[in-house]
Amino acid sequence: MNIRYSFFAVALSCVTSVWGQNGLYFDGADDYVSTTNSGISGSGARTVEAWVNTTANCIPGSGIQQVILDWGASATGARFTFNLLWANSVRLEVGGNGLSGTQAVNDGMWHHVAAVYNPNVSSNQVKLYIDGQLHVQGNLTVPVNTGATVPVQIGKRVDGVNNFMGKIDEVRLWNTARTDAEILANYNHELCGPQTGLMAYYRLNQGTPNGSNSAVATAMDETGSYPGTLQNFTLNGLVSNWVQGATLPGATSGSATVSACRSYTDPTGTTHTQSGTYSYVLPNATGCDSTVSLALTIDTVDTRVIQNGIVLAAQASAATFQWLDCATQTPISGATSSVYTAAANGSYAVVVTDANCSDTSACFTVAGIGLAERSLNFGRISPNPSTGPAALELQGTVPVRATLYTSQGQVLGSWTVRERAELPSNLAPGVYRLRLEAPEGAQVLSWIKL
Repeated sequence: MNIRYSFFAVALSCVTSVWGQNGLYFDGADDYVSTTNSGISGSGARTVEAWVNTTANCIPGSGIQQVILDWGASATGARFTFNLLWANSVRLEVGGNGLSGTQAVNDGMWHHVAAVYNPNVSSNQVKLYIDGQLHVQGNLTVPVNTGATVPVQIGKRVDGVNNFMGKIDEVRLWNTARTDAEILANYNHELCGPQTGLMAYYRLNQGTPNGSNSAVATAMDETGSYPGTLQNFTLNGLVSNWVQGATLPGATSGSATVSACRSYTDPTGTTHTQSGTYSYVLPNATGCDSTVSLALTIDTVDTRVIQNGIVLAAQASAATFQWLDCATQTPISGATSSVYTAAANGSYAVVVTDANCSDTSACFTVAGIGLAERSLNFGRISPNPSTGPAALELQGTVPVRATLYTSQGQVLGSWTVRERAELPSNLAPGVYRLRLEAPEGAQVLSWIKL
């Protein structure tokens, strides 16, 4: 019987932080992001969104138009340019005409800006939003007929001028006209999971803010279709590089340090039995992926026991002990040291506790207690010690019941002997005990097999 007393212990610490809330700092000279996304052509419905942070003067004459997103062709009505211009506010223009806001957003703070074009209504076909709120609406005097000459690009107009100076984050392109409610509900957090009508989505969460990012020249498209390429960025330092972006709830990452006894099952249901570093992904409170790096330590307990007759010695160090009676599955009162001397024949095990982890040894059998080593001349073992064959030789012809045990009390065989009996020759070296029983009494002989 092998009784398993188990005490499961886990020490857990977890640090969770907003992950990769980065953006891009455009230098206003030649930085931009190119894509292969042709955008929405013709007069199709669309919505564009971004977070911007700038102190640039955008007013013509004293400043320069700051282009956030653009695609199409350099012709009247053929480009779709989302930018900052008059009054340092948001503007949508199509080449030859546009609609402008009046609320300045160049205050060095993060602002969400959006533009919606809806050809399916007769009035207010264009709506501009600032920080989730409808700011201005109206119609254009030039028909929208967006070309396909220049694919979508971030931070520069299709004719190569008016580069953005400042930070841009969380760029989205939809092939639907988003409603006021949809803009308000989604502007201040990252999107998670598939979204109907979302044609391109650049979270811009790559890179290390203000670090050396020469190998990070791609802006991932979360729709998986149109990754952007960073053009002319130095990718090092405070400008023309990946920087801290708008702090939005969304994807998160964290780290967990866990110590467990023998095994640990993580929140995904995967059971680990080896120490190491693992990662797993769970949905967080906003429905986005939460990536957790798990530093796992699996603790084990040394349950080795050495038996010398009736003496059992646990081999663990710096641990606590409780010896058990395997037959009754109960602790033995007062038996709490590493060594236990059995007072009666039986089967015994020890619970070893090392720090917060406990495990139980195998059961060990103790036999022969109460069998006196008598001077009755039942017999002797010869030769003893022996390197080869040995025999039990009896004194007289009275039949004797002989039982052979290992030093751990395991019975190897039992037979009746009248005068002489060969002992097994195929046994491993060790100390064996031979119990002799006769009407006159009992005797225990020790045999050393070399």
